Amino acid sequence: MTTLYSVCRTGGPLVVKHVQLANQVQHQIAAQFEAQATAFNHGINNEHDFDGDWKPDPDELLVARQLAEAQTLLQAAAQNAIALPVLDVLNFGNEGVKGLFVVTGQGAQRKLLLQAFSPQQILSGNKVLLHDGNVFRALQDPAFSLGSQLVATIDAQGDVRFKSFHMLRRIFDLSNFYQQATDADLQTFSGHASLLFGDANAFVAGADEAIRKSVHAITQANVLGQYDVAAIDARAQAIGFPITVNANRIEVPPDRRATKELLGFLLDRVYRGPLNQQLFITNSRRPL
Repeated sequence: MTTLYSVCRTGGPLVVKHVQLANQVQHQIAAQFEAQATAFNHGINNEHDFDGDWKPDPDELLVARQLAEAQTLLQAAAQNAIALPVLDVLNFGNEGVKGLFVVTGQGAQRKLLLQAFSPQQILSGNKVLLHDGNVFRALQDPAFSLGSQLVATIDAQGDVRFKSFHMLRRIFDLSNFYQQATDADLQTFSGHASLLFGDANAFVAGADEAIRKSVHAITQANVLGQYDVAAIDARAQAIGFPITVNANRIEVPPDRRATKELLGFLLDRVYRGPLNQQLFITNSRRPL
C-alpha cells in the first residue's frame, strides 16, 4: 500500500505528516506519482552537482547533496506511518503544506518522489462543483488536488535530483546554495574604490534578486581585488564589451539591465561567439 506524506512548515523546521487515504485511493496515488517519475526522468542524459549557478538543459538534472532537510523526509519515511502526526484535514489551510511525496523501491533502490504544493491546490466549495446524479453540487468537505509533475526525487543517500531551483526552494531551505547580498553588502560594494555610482542609494533600493546574487558572487570571488581597473578595461575592450572608466573607476550605469550586464561581465558570463563574433551573456556557467 502507498503512503502519502505531506511536508509542512509553519515558520519553523519541516515536519512530515501522514495523509490518511482510503484504500482504493492509494493505488491511484501510486500510479500518478510513478507516471510523473517516468516523465521526470525521460530524456535525461546528464547530472551535475548544483553549486547555485547552473541552470540545466532539458536533458540534464541537478543534484543537491548533503541537504539536511532531505534527511528529515527520509527519516520520516523510514518510520511506520502510524507513528507520524496526521495531517489535520479540518485545518488544512493552516497546516503549511509545502510538498507531497510517496516512497518507491526498497533498500538502496528506495526513492522519494516529491511534488511541490501551493495554496491554489486547496479546493473549496465556492469554486468546485461536483456532479451528483443529474445535477452539480458544491464541494462540502475539505479537499485538495495533486500536482501535475514532480519537483524532485530523493535517493536512499539523500541526494536530491531536480530541474528547477526556484520550485525546489518552495519546499526546502536552500540558503547554503543560494546567497545574495544584503543592503549593507550593496552599500559596501557601491563604495568600492574601483567603482563609480551616480546614485548609490538608488542602486541599493532598486537591486533585485539577480543583482544581489551577482554582487554576492563578485564579492565572494574577490573579483575587484584580483583585477585592477586597467586590467578589467583591457579585457572588456578585447571582446568589445562597453564599459566607461572615469578617473580610474568603472562607471556603473544607472539602467538596471546595463548594470546586470556589467556585473555579468565581472563574473565571466559575457563572451564572444567564436563563429559569428556576437557578444552573448549567460545566466549560468559550467567549465568545458
